[in-house]
Amino acid sequence: MIVKKPYPLAETATSFDPARSYELSTLIELGLANNPQTRSAWFGALASAATVGEAKAIYYPQLGFTATGGFDNGYNPIQTGPETYGRVSINPGLELEYLLLDFGRRSSDVRRTVALLDSANLTFSRRIQTTVFAIQQAYFAHVAALSQQQAAKANLELSRTILAMVEAQVANGLGTKPELDAARKTLAQADFDMAAADRNADVSLGNLRVAAGLQANAPLKVGTPGGRNDMQGISGNVDRLIDIAIAKRPDLAARTAEIKASRAAVQRAKADFMPKVSLVGSVSSETYRYGADLNNVSGNFNGTYNHAAGFAVMSWDLFDGFQRVERVKKRQAEESEARANAESTRLQTTQDVWTSYNDSLKAGKRVAYADSLVVSAEENFQSVQAAFQNGLANITDLISNQSALAAARFEQAGARADYLTSLASLSLAMGQFSTPASTQVKPAAL
Repeated sequence: MIVKKPYPLAETATSFDPARSYELSTLIELGLANNPQTRSAWFGALASAATVGEAKAIYYPQLGFTATGGFDNGYNPIQTGPETYGRVSINPGLELEYLLLDFGRRSSDVRRTVALLDSANLTFSRRIQTTVFAIQQAYFAHVAALSQQQAAKANLELSRTILAMVEAQVANGLGTKPELDAARKTLAQADFDMAAADRNADVSLGNLRVAAGLQANAPLKVGTPGGRNDMQGISGNVDRLIDIAIAKRPDLAARTAEIKASRAAVQRAKADFMPKVSLVGSVSSETYRYGADLNNVSGNFNGTYNHAAGFAVMSWDLFDGFQRVERVKKRQAEESEARANAESTRLQTTQDVWTSYNDSLKAGKRVAYADSLVVSAEENFQSVQAAFQNGLANITDLISNQSALAAARFEQAGARADYLTSLASLSLAMGQFSTPASTQVKPAAL
């Protein structure tokens, strides 16, 4: 059932502090408070809770009040001549209806709305998970873009240094013009790579802002992780992970709740074939002023008349043109559709876990490869650079190793981001609320 409390952090939805530096955990808190899709799902769950109360309301007696007042006149044709009259009256009254027996109509409606409430709450939980994943994905992409930006900056500075070295060699007659042209071309390429890296950093930051529920141009400051503590995988074989996902995925549980709601709707449709028994009562009072005229004899009358009535009423629709029959068929088809949707979600869950698990294995291997590639590229470049300074290597070898080092650094940043994203994707596929330990928003708080 839904927790009777306000949406977590809803009161702080505008608490974004431009002067604060946000890390991943605080970005998740900010996103849960500000992301409009998450808040929409929450209010949808609140609406479903109100629907349950609406379905239960019919168990109570229905009491209504009516009042009429005004003037009318007319005549009555009688044997001695027309009797004319005019009257002013006020008629307040209460009407009470209490449904005693409905043969399962109300209980079916309540079961259906409770199941839909469960589905809405589970959908909200899944929306929280997708919001967390979107923030994680955008954060890792932005961190990678910043790393690539730093690599591009280092490569640009290195290209300038190499150009200066070649210019010095040309000035001393030890270098050639083709070597100078090659160094200048490398600098131009490094400058372009720097511009592309700056663009990627800005775009990824805009994506992160939107994922956190802010405008793309909000003055968000992002703190980057100081180490590699987040580079941790999920233990367990894939079969075990799939079992966990089937047990924990909120959207799969929501499909099961929808089956229950559809089953209750079928029972409700069948109950319409049965009669209803109600108690109906009314109490009214008429206060009047009455004037009449008959054969030139007139008179005025004042008074109050009270009226009370009570009945036991049974109503039973015997034939409605097969409307109820078709309604039952419709509800049964909807139940079958809900079961098919649940099976489809279950299969999709297994596919999500299977794909994400294998993606994480591949991404882990890529990280190991990229790390070794950077180490090798740095050693090779330092060796060739020393050889070039001693005249034992040419500019082509130096530029080639410089490009290899820059590519290795770019590959390393992208590999780490992809690996962390693959772990977050696997966590999402398994239906786990995966957040850093310092995040204060927890499932128990919802």
